[in-house]
Amino acid sequence: MAFSLHPAKPEDARDITTIFQEAFKHDEIMSYFHPHTPKEIKDDWDLKFFHDSLVEGDKYGGRFTKVVDNSTGKTVAFSRWEYPCTLTPEQKAEKQARAVRREQEEPPEGANKELMDEFYRQLSDGRKKWIVPEETYFLHILAVHPSHQRLGLGSMLIRPGLEAADKAGAKTFIEASQSGLPLYLKHGWEPVDEMVIDMKPHGGHEIIRHKSLIREAKTGNKEGKVDVGKLEG
Repeated sequence: MAFSLHPAKPEDARDITTIFQEAFKHDEIMSYFHPHTPKEIKDDWDLKFFHDSLVEGDKYGGRFTKVVDNSTGKTVAFSRWEYPCTLTPEQKAEKQARAVRREQEEPPEGANKELMDEFYRQLSDGRKKWIVPEETYFLHILAVHPSHQRLGLGSMLIRPGLEAADKAGAKTFIEASQSGLPLYLKHGWEPVDEMVIDMKPHGGHEIIRHKSLIREAKTGNKEGKVDVGKLEG
């Protein structure tokens, strides 16, 4: 089978939502987010998130990429990297306001709000600790449809960001689930921190630990940093 990489656009939102839902259907934490949420409501919730993110595009350094199966034309995997960027004061204020709106947005009916709040609080704390927005490359999400896993598509999506980071002499950051950890260790990331969530109060049976990882640049010449103001202008 042959596959190709393409920038993802807003019209890809539904395909990307489906891939995300299928890839994380059995995730040890996120599978407990919506125990009583009707499927159509959860679908709309996820679709809105990805559509809004795709519309935002590279405004804050984001890079959505999809993998297309050339034999069928179907999108089968995607990633979202966040490249280092320099924001104008106006962009910083706009980004902060957007983050506040998202934090204040109530989850859909039937959601496990306590678990979601704890999960995203720990994510936010870890990112503030380890990410320098003007310097760090961040692999925000990577998902491969179960029908196309173990075909090297994860590595295919990882390499462009790592190559850009190495060229810039920059660190990269990622959070890894237990199932995703081996792939990231293979590409040179090393654990530096972890998220710890006791799932027993939320319907699970154990304490889950998600690693935070940093990868140092392999080579570097301090090039490749994104000036978002110039991108937009």
